[in-house]
Amino acid sequence: MNQPNDRQEVLNAVHAYFCAADARDWDTYRRLHADRVEVDFGGVNDKSAGEIAADDMLRSARELLGPVHLTQHMIGNEVVTVDGDEATVAFYEQALHHHPALGDDPGINTWILYARGQHRWARADGGWRLVAASLIPVHHTGNADLLADVARAG
Repeated sequence: MNQPNDRQEVLNAVHAYFCAADARDWDTYRRLHADRVEVDFGGVNDKSAGEIAADDMLRSARELLGPVHLTQHMIGNEVVTVDGDEATVAFYEQALHHHPALGDDPGINTWILYARGQHRWARADGGWRLVAASLIPVHHTGNADLLADVARAG
């Protein structure tokens, strides 16, 4: 049975997920995941694809985003559907990635990805947990190789 605040709690979990990644708050990021997560980021991070353990998802996020100087994931147009202990959230995403050590040119040191995303969440003890995440890239500006460039720069 749906609770009166389910929609807002699920939406808060989605926002907390993206904020935790941007803040490199890895404890919160991990806590928001179920033990196993189905992932399809549309080719953006193929290391995290298929059904993976939440600890592997955390490790991948730390390796991919941790070295990037600044990330800012903004989502909007959220459509939340709650059915008992399961919820789906569809949204638009704009993800800024910036690393000034790659130089002064925003075409090299910045990458902005525009995408459509969908999360599935499940109610668990202590709140909602992410059980599936998908992303469909629709456009980008700047350096699409920024994540790889930052990893190579070490």
